Amino acid sequence: MDQSGKPARALEIAAALSGRRFGLCGFDALEVQRICRILCTANSLAFAFDESLLPGSARICDAMLIKLASLGPEGLRAAATSSAPILVTGSSQALLEGAGAAYCWPRDFMNEPWPDAELLVRLFRLLGPPIGSRSEKKPRTDPLVLLADDDPELIALVDVTLRNDGIHCQTADNGLAALRIAREITPDLILLDVRMPGIDGFDVLETIRLDPGLQTLPVILLTGCDDPADVRRGSALHADQYITKPVSPNILLNRVKRLLSTHTRNAPRWTRALSVSGSAGKVIKRWTLDRNSYQGAGEES
Repeated sequence: MDQSGKPARALEIAAALSGRRFGLCGFDALEVQRICRILCTANSLAFAFDESLLPGSARICDAMLIKLASLGPEGLRAAATSSAPILVTGSSQALLEGAGAAYCWPRDFMNEPWPDAELLVRLFRLLGPPIGSRSEKKPRTDPLVLLADDDPELIALVDVTLRNDGIHCQTADNGLAALRIAREITPDLILLDVRMPGIDGFDVLETIRLDPGLQTLPVILLTGCDDPADVRRGSALHADQYITKPVSPNILLNRVKRLLSTHTRNAPRWTRALSVSGSAGKVIKRWTLDRNSYQGAGEES
């Protein structure tokens, strides 16, 4: 990995495109074959359909790739009103001449001829928020942890351990899914298994530390061994904690709670506070953030 971050950027694109479905409209058989081959390298699925099916295409695909010159008036009207994000290919001259009003309704435009790599980059951008838009998320009422691990038993153990302390847990079973979900939910903390199918936890952590939107998140690495080389690599990638398997629920919970409340990069911080609730005057522990609190899941003192 060089300092330019190029391999990490490739991982970011792969994570965003993995498992996605793209509809193709207006392309001939050879063009469809080429596009399918390119998307297969990103673990994506592409399928071609006739322009008469464009009105319902948004229900079965994440985005569409349309060849502008091949669409008739009905197809253009359907594409212009589709709720699915659309990437149009064509000549710049056609765009300047106002063909199909393609200067306004597609999310992006790709000039022909185009190289393989540009298609992946354009589709990656297509699936993100529109340039200049602001994604507003509802304020959280409880801490959110992302767990990336392919062991169902560990997932169940960690999930119940965290939820019993009022900490919500989102899971991913591989590295690419972890990267995609992390960008979608921006968790407060990430639990990351070192050994996962596809890309390992170190590659995921390296990508996280290069991502401006995720690089400040606290990360705990989980591993089935205590190899000193793994510990050194995790430290070099700025992992905050390192826990060996089998995981002790108490150790895991204590470290998660400590990082949620004290991590210097995790602002604003979550804290545990005591408050009186109910007519019986019970004292209950709550997680609080910016003076908004909620009742923890059954932890009384």
